[in-house]
Amino acid sequence: MRRKSPVPVAPSSSGLFAPSLTATLGGRLSIRPAVERLIALGYGFAYDAIVRGFPPYEALVEEVGTLVARGARPGAPVATRVLDVSCGIGTVAVRLARRGWTLVGVDAVAHLIGVARRHHPESGLALSFHHADLARDPVPGSGSFDVLVSMHTLYWHPDPDALLSACRRALKPGGHAVFLTYERPAHVLRTFFDVRRQSGWLEAVRALRWLLPTALFDLSRGVRPRYLSGEQFDAALGRAGFQVLERRRTFLAGISLLAWVRACDPDAAAQR
Repeated sequence: MRRKSPVPVAPSSSGLFAPSLTATLGGRLSIRPAVERLIALGYGFAYDAIVRGFPPYEALVEEVGTLVARGARPGAPVATRVLDVSCGIGTVAVRLARRGWTLVGVDAVAHLIGVARRHHPESGLALSFHHADLARDPVPGSGSFDVLVSMHTLYWHPDPDALLSACRRALKPGGHAVFLTYERPAHVLRTFFDVRRQSGWLEAVRALRWLLPTALFDLSRGVRPRYLSGEQFDAALGRAGFQVLERRRTFLAGISLLAWVRACDPDAAAQR
């Protein structure tokens, strides 16, 4: 949900990114680690309060859950292993775990993982949280997950190409993933009027509950996010070894792109 000014990403003649997604970001995050952790921690607490009961977000989580169910194993739900990438304080992970699946949440910000563990101790759910950046750190059970969820991680991650490749490796062959990324910034006024045209004044006013704090959060970060067209999104996923099964716009008048994908055979992916 973090946003700022868009960074143009030019496709090459082959349809892939040129330069790579990582190069478009200009390297690592520019904010000092201590400040970034403080901001992330504050945002983690605020985020949970903002989205809890927020109808567009509830609908998005339901949409994600429906797709995860498609990729689930037959039989007992607990047998299905789901990896939530950049899980934050566990808002989505715990919702999915309540459906009976085995959830593993990972996040690169140790403070957020600490909050997730404190919020959900001994919950009785098949749920665990780990401090790790999937793009560079080992994750328990990597290569065995049935389904992976990555909600709005690509647009801010400092090495998105590596992240996508790591996501494929975390899945078992033929495993599925749900990826969400932003196609454009959620400028407050533009998105407000987009929602009004689509759903009316009441829903537009309700959207401010998410738009305004998100805009304030963006101002506090030094991250240069990237916004991807549908074609660029497909190309990045394909290069990482995923087959795109579905792609559609979603969330607040379609500011997000959702892709439902399948991990290709590792040998086939290596030839891409």
